[in-house]
Amino acid sequence: MGVLAAGLAHEVKNPLSTMSVNLQLMEEDYGEAKGPLEERTLRRVRLLLREVKRLDGIVNDFLALARGYEISPTSVDLELLLTEVVALVEAQNERHGIRTRSSLEPEARYVVADPKFLRVALMNLVVNAQQAMGEEGGELLVESRRRGGDVEVRVTDTGPGIERERLEKIWQPFFSTKEGGTGLGLPTTRRIVEEMGGDIEVWSDRGRGTRFTVTLPALPKQLPADASDPTTPQDDPA
Repeated sequence: MGVLAAGLAHEVKNPLSTMSVNLQLMEEDYGEAKGPLEERTLRRVRLLLREVKRLDGIVNDFLALARGYEISPTSVDLELLLTEVVALVEAQNERHGIRTRSSLEPEARYVVADPKFLRVALMNLVVNAQQAMGEEGGELLVESRRRGGDVEVRVTDTGPGIERERLEKIWQPFFSTKEGGTGLGLPTTRRIVEEMGGDIEVWSDRGRGTRFTVTLPALPKQLPADASDPTTPQDDPA
């Protein structure tokens, strides 16, 4: 799958690069548009440029999903990471009337994971919850709790929920219930979590909302945990 994806990405990215370069040159040519015709042409060129960049991003995401990720497990301060992720979406949540609540257990503070990729996975879930509630607003709840040798992270929204027949499809690449969505966010999240030795589950009820639960191995008590920036690599606790 990785070899196939790499070949596909190569064949697609080359013409995309050519299109991007030529569209940028056209944009420069029409930089000082004279008259309605040139202004309309310039708007179309800029629209095409945005779409080319979007396609390039989709190809890159698909390539990463197909190849897998170079996971480097270490000790991660989950409380700090979740606080940062929530802070990144707080302003937009307020604009959309979304209330954000966090409930983080001290016993669930440290996990064994790759901080860079865990941030990507959790950000995907938080943004997905935000988009599910949309302009109508609602409540976003982020929780962490200890469960034996594991830690659970729950991201819950009060959006419209997902139909039962669509629940299994959300893990399929390019399946999306959102207009303009690529359908790669949740498959990427699932693969990242599983490659870190974790698991992810979803519960949803129409009219009540959706909850994603990520389970990760807790940091063994006998190993030191560094409460510094979770993006800073630490010694491998394995």
